[in-house]
Amino acid sequence: MTKPNYRSPTYYELKAPKELDWRPYRPASYFAYRAEWDRRGLTADPGDYPLHLDVDPTNRCNLKCPMCPRTYYLTLRDNSWAPSGLGDMDFDLYARLIQEGAAKGLQSVKLNFLGEPLLYPKLPEMVKLAAQKSLWVMLNTNAVALTYDLGKRLLLAGLTDIFFSFDSPYPKEYEAIRQGAKYKGVLDNIAAFMELKDSLGLKGLQTRASMVLPEDPEGREEIKADYVRLFRRLKVAEIGFGLPTIMDRDYASLNPPTFVCPDLFRRIFVYQDGVYGPCCGDWSRKIPLGDADSFPLIADLWNSAAYQSLRAAHKDGAYRTIPACLTCSVPYLSTVDI
Repeated sequence: MTKPNYRSPTYYELKAPKELDWRPYRPASYFAYRAEWDRRGLTADPGDYPLHLDVDPTNRCNLKCPMCPRTYYLTLRDNSWAPSGLGDMDFDLYARLIQEGAAKGLQSVKLNFLGEPLLYPKLPEMVKLAAQKSLWVMLNTNAVALTYDLGKRLLLAGLTDIFFSFDSPYPKEYEAIRQGAKYKGVLDNIAAFMELKDSLGLKGLQTRASMVLPEDPEGREEIKADYVRLFRRLKVAEIGFGLPTIMDRDYASLNPPTFVCPDLFRRIFVYQDGVYGPCCGDWSRKIPLGDADSFPLIADLWNSAAYQSLRAAHKDGAYRTIPACLTCSVPYLSTVDI
């Protein structure tokens, strides 16, 4: 079996300073969950059920960021990423997924994939349903639509982790990347949310701001330093930096010969129309796993022949025989220092 490559792909995170650290306020069960998350990635053991669901409440978005796969496909008029068009997830489907997962050992859910989750009208209800089942409830957002009222509803519903995507510490560069967003307005939204979080005494809430760094390494250190200063002033706990996926690059020629994707052993992605995906890189649905109609129970999907075959190819060092995996950027980016 190929030894799993467990280096965090495409991502570097600066941990929270002591005064902002949320970890002391988390129960022991959280750390047991994270230990199991690591173990599955290291041992390529899927267990009986996924630990985590990535759910896309909507594939609609209020921005057109140039590095985003969604923007790339829209520009090409390629609907492979959204064959059923733009729309929102059926709430009853989501409720069914959470109900099953909570009974089977699911530990967490993240509400975001290709769309902006704050556009989903019943997002606080999504958070509340998962929180009531004692799941860790995570949210990625560009924060453009993060009003004070919506932020309060999300926090009171039981949100446990929020990750802000904010792609430059500089106004001009930020607005060129986050096309449609205003630098000051979004920062004001985040600042108000952080103040609200503190006023509610939610010391165990994880907050993170992250950006995609320029591909050119020149000037990166200065950008990172300015970014850290900006978000430390707002008391955001974690600071993250990633590298871009260049959508038209030939990653097949850059990828290392062996790679074992840890996502295959711990999480499932659910598109807004109920189609299942195996990972964060299968934007155009090249790996057919089924949908909520063909697999009403995620337990059956998790142990299906298609999933077992996909995992076996990775464990046997043959991921390059799978076209979608061969051209994925993650194997290459996992070898690059940020």
